[in-house]
Amino acid sequence: MQICIKRGSDQIGGTAIELKSRNGQRIILDLGLPLDAEQNTVRLLPDIAGLNTSGGDIEGIIISHAHQDHYALGCHIHKDIPVYLSEAMLRIMEVSCQHHIPNSFVFNNVRFFHNRRFFTTGSFKITPYLVDHSAYDAYSFLIQADGKRLFYSGDFRSHGRKSKLFDSFINNPPEAVDLLLMEGSCLGRDQSTDYETETSLEDKFLAVFRKTSGLCIIQVSSQNIDRIVTIYRACKKSGRTLVMPSYNGHLLWSLNNPSLPGFTWADVRKFALEKKKGHETTPQELSCYPGKYVVLLNKFIFDTLRNQSMINEQSCFIYSMWNGYKELYRDRIEYIISRQAFMTDIHTSGHADITALKKFAEALSPARIVPVHTFFPLKFKELFKNVELRSDNETFEI
Repeated sequence: MQICIKRGSDQIGGTAIELKSRNGQRIILDLGLPLDAEQNTVRLLPDIAGLNTSGGDIEGIIISHAHQDHYALGCHIHKDIPVYLSEAMLRIMEVSCQHHIPNSFVFNNVRFFHNRRFFTTGSFKITPYLVDHSAYDAYSFLIQADGKRLFYSGDFRSHGRKSKLFDSFINNPPEAVDLLLMEGSCLGRDQSTDYETETSLEDKFLAVFRKTSGLCIIQVSSQNIDRIVTIYRACKKSGRTLVMPSYNGHLLWSLNNPSLPGFTWADVRKFALEKKKGHETTPQELSCYPGKYVVLLNKFIFDTLRNQSMINEQSCFIYSMWNGYKELYRDRIEYIISRQAFMTDIHTSGHADITALKKFAEALSPARIVPVHTFFPLKFKELFKNVELRSDNETFEI
């Protein structure tokens, strides 16, 4: 089996990996939009023959999860190429399109896979493994061809609300792995070996909610379902009601998971300018009873709160995203500072910390490890003995 990391050997985001079997058949692991891309254009497609032409020998594109840095260049592929993903991933993409989220689209030729149930495409046998990650329904993959076994970690962690998945994997990993393609997003970002858990964040949210007399507003990714559950649990314990944009509610409802909070729940509300249904909460209600609510922000909601002067020294603002995105919200943050609201960060990474990386590699015990999805591949050599560094567009074999 031949491997070529088209993008991702020394960067985070825009992941694309090509695998080729002995008979020439190929599959692609992820096809992401680079994080630094200003626009999603066809020119960003990696150099992979047949991606946007008919009659190629690409047996399929395998999507690990529904973050745009792992799938969004797929809008440029030829419509006949099969795309393998989970039903939940497709729902996330569909709802994002309906709400006009930038760069959202839906694949044409979709085929579903399921946790730990292998499927075949061409010469490849592929087994998905559901993992703990900030993206809902994220997967790693065992890929077999030509008598070889490759494991692609995708993005994963061990400290989220689905940490039992990590524990289960560590206790019963695939055997005889020849090559591990493993993410290293955390390397070089900070020196922490163990990240905070979502349970720990829940306690922090709860403490802030209880000590704040006014409105609590939160900047959080709409697709970070784990974090929204964490926030909801803290709301429930504090006696506050969670108010969300329509996109959040639609997304949670679409996943068809009765454990996820939604607008049918008594303590979850949709933000609306006028109250037309029982599950809606208006700015007037927020203004009358600010200490009763926690509000997840989008641009429309923030602009409404600002225009009606509803953010003040009794309010709190919680930033619950990666610090690298703060520049996108600079004007918002500066306004909140000017209103003398209490501000704090409550966040933990969606990616594996160093401890989890070590446990993951030890459990799989691969013959070789190749870093992907990292800005610091050299750091792998400090942590593991059997590391091979590869460059983008370099072809190598197992």
